[in-house]
Amino acid sequence: MKVLFICRGNVGRSQMAEAFYNSLTKTTDAKSAGTYADNLGQTLGERKKQRPGKSFVVDVMKESDIDISGAVIKQISKDDLNKYDLLVSMAGKKYTPKWLSSSPKYVYWKIRDPMGRSHDLTAKARDIVKQHVEDLIKKSK
Repeated sequence: MKVLFICRGNVGRSQMAEAFYNSLTKTTDAKSAGTYADNLGQTLGERKKQRPGKSFVVDVMKESDIDISGAVIKQISKDDLNKYDLLVSMAGKKYTPKWLSSSPKYVYWKIRDPMGRSHDLTAKARDIVKQHVEDLIKKSK
C-alpha cells in the first residue's frame, strides 16, 4: 500500500511516520509531505543545525535506531492525491487544504506537533506516531 504521511511543515510527525512505515514494512511505499512546508529541499539534519534546540525529531528517531537526518522537506500537491492509496494527515485541520480533506483516501490522526517542544515531548510524539503506524500496518494485512 502506498501511503503519504502529511503534517504541517514536513519536519516532524510525517517524517517519523514515513520512516517507521518503511522500516517496519521493509519497503519504500511511504513518503511524507507538508501542507505548509518551508525550506523545501532542505534535509532535517541541515534544519537541526540551523535551529539548535528547536527540534529533537532527528535525535529521538536515532534513539529508535532510525536515521532521518537526510530526509528532505517536501510540499504536498494536488497531484499527490492520485499517487497514493492512503493520505494520512496529522496537520491541524486549519492547515489542511479542502482538496486534501475531502479526498476519500484522507485519514486524520490527531497527534500534537512536537516542534519547538522538549526532547521528552518529542519522544512521546514519536511513540504515538509509531503506535499509529503499527496499527495501520496490522489493519492493512
